[in-house]
Amino acid sequence: MPRLNEIKDQQVVVQTVGDFANSLQQIAAARMVKLRRTNLASRRFVEEATLILRELHLERLQQWEKDLARGRLAKKRRRLTSLSTQTAIFVITSNQGLCGSYNNEIFDRVDQCLKEFPQADYYVLGRKGQNYFNHLKLKRPINYYPYPLSEAVSLAELQPLIGMFFYYQQIYLIYSHYLNTATRQVVFVELAVPHLGEIEAEKIKTEGKYLFEPSIDELIDQVSERIRYALFRQQILDSRLSLYTAQMVAMKTASDNAGTLLTDLKLAYNKARRKLVDKKISEVQAGRSLWETND
Repeated sequence: MPRLNEIKDQQVVVQTVGDFANSLQQIAAARMVKLRRTNLASRRFVEEATLILRELHLERLQQWEKDLARGRLAKKRRRLTSLSTQTAIFVITSNQGLCGSYNNEIFDRVDQCLKEFPQADYYVLGRKGQNYFNHLKLKRPINYYPYPLSEAVSLAELQPLIGMFFYYQQIYLIYSHYLNTATRQVVFVELAVPHLGEIEAEKIKTEGKYLFEPSIDELIDQVSERIRYALFRQQILDSRLSLYTAQMVAMKTASDNAGTLLTDLKLAYNKARRKLVDKKISEVQAGRSLWETND
């Protein structure tokens, strides 16, 4: 049976941890509510803008088929073959822990991607993910590039990353997608525009009905960067929203566990105190009996 002072010390520690977890829960909840308004308000615009860009790609694909039939696709073909075939994968993790299994779920998906895309360039946002890749790099060669990102995602921070999009034909993201307060899902998605093979599989069999000035290629080049930035920022904010939800749930669980442990410690303290009182009473009775016997 532990001593009363030891139980008191444990109660102080558990109470402190419980208060700390409760404070983090309130902070994460406030951040989640604030970010959820921004995220949900901009999600509709980003989805519609991405759909427009996809339709432009479908229209351009149909024009290429017409030019191919007329023998006019030589320049466009040279333009396509001049593009880099390298793949970039952006991994978005948290900067700190105390968020349950949030990062581990992302790392499980990263392990699968490393088998499928061993030669890809991996850009890792978040200190937890960077620490994970540092350990992986000791075991195998990985094209890994850490990139610092603060909690407040700003345009100035994302500009260098957006500038790298031009050098890659395929750009993917691995992040935790927010579904609702209790549910999240780690997704592996292509940024903004699906690969040409996916477009080929999804294209519609209709004739083009629009004329583009100066050309559809220049139109796509002009709007792609802005839409990619909007989608990229939206997905980062989405991952942050999922992170705050994970932190809130994890800290709520920790706070509840601390309350349960405090109840158990209180019972243990009362039992130890009761046992000590009974021992003192028995000692007094034994002394009294011995005194009466001597008399």
